[in-house]
Amino acid sequence: MPRTATIGPAVYQRVNELTTEGKNRTEAFQAVAEERSMNPGTVAANYYRVARSTGASTRRPKTRARKATTTTRKPGAPAKARAAAPAKSDTDLARLADQIGDLVQQLVRTVEERDRRIREVLG
Repeated sequence: MPRTATIGPAVYQRVNELTTEGKNRTEAFQAVAEERSMNPGTVAANYYRVARSTGASTRRPKTRARKATTTTRKPGAPAKARAAAPAKSDTDLARLADQIGDLVQQLVRTVEERDRRIREVLG
């Protein structure tokens, strides 16, 4: 036969008493922890467990529901073929790194050319 819970409700009641006296919850958790020789985190866990079970509001801001993410397929090979493809090897990664480096250099040249033209126009 399960035991009747006594610590959680007692902690919940004492924290509520301290918060009505003007302490914030963190201070109340600390005070109850010292009174009962407990860890403040344990006191907080007991408090929120009882608060949830009684349906009491803990005045936490409501979080907005997240949008459902949809996965988009890239055109090309079907999903089974993509899943069966081997992982990128070091040579593939090196080739991609080289392509990125080339594109960065091309971007730098384009920006330098644009700056040169602007300086010519402004003279």
